[in-house]
Amino acid sequence: MKVDFIAKQLEEKFPSYIQEEYDNTGQQILFPDEEIKGVYICLDADTKTIEDARLNDCNLIISHHPMLFKPVKKINYLDSKSKSIIKLIDNRISLYSLHTNFDKIIYSYLSDVTGYTGGELLLKKGLLNSEDIGFGSFVKLNKATTFQSVLDNIKEKLKLDYIIYSGEISENVNSIAFINGAGGGSIEKIIDSLHPDCIVTGDVGYHSVKYAIDNNVFIIDAGHFGTENILKKLLAESVNDIISVNENSIRIIISDVEKNPFSVY
Repeated sequence: MKVDFIAKQLEEKFPSYIQEEYDNTGQQILFPDEEIKGVYICLDADTKTIEDARLNDCNLIISHHPMLFKPVKKINYLDSKSKSIIKLIDNRISLYSLHTNFDKIIYSYLSDVTGYTGGELLLKKGLLNSEDIGFGSFVKLNKATTFQSVLDNIKEKLKLDYIIYSGEISENVNSIAFINGAGGGSIEKIIDSLHPDCIVTGDVGYHSVKYAIDNNVFIIDAGHFGTENILKKLLAESVNDIISVNENSIRIIISDVEKNPFSVY
């Protein structure tokens, strides 16, 4: 099976035309006629994950975040991004990214993984095959639960070392909005449109939390990494679906070298 085949199948399943305008999903660096020896799944293609892919003899990397997000105006080996590009080309490793086009189709994955199922689309961003797509999910609980219970559950299910939050842990929660990644920037919009009791997301800013407090909405900042590291499993399943249908046996390795870039002192 060649790299180009997987790329075309992923494009069909997660079309790049539904990505956000600022995004650069899809082909990053491609050697289309190369036979695939192994597929490496990661959040970010950087010097560490690229080297791990090489050591595992994988010549196709599927990342969530595009490495080539902005135009590259120069290549200098002392620059980390340049070094990553050179390493990919030197080792003939292809890189393909599934970003906002992926998020919009699997929008309920964060809530599903944490056990809060049956949610509805949170932020509608269009249609695909006559079905709504967008970011995040809004879940109305069958039974009220304490905010502390939600905190404990999110921390356990996402396997987090810590959680940043605002709100009274003894208070009850009846509805939760989930949005992975940099959803912190959408907090005010979510509150104004749906007013959930709690929002679970990442990359939350000071003023967004203040707005939530003023509106009696609890915030759980589980981190950009924390809310998206779980996506690697789904990326691997998506690739495996393509491989298995075509009766080929190709190794798929999910990166275990990526760590949360933040620590608590």
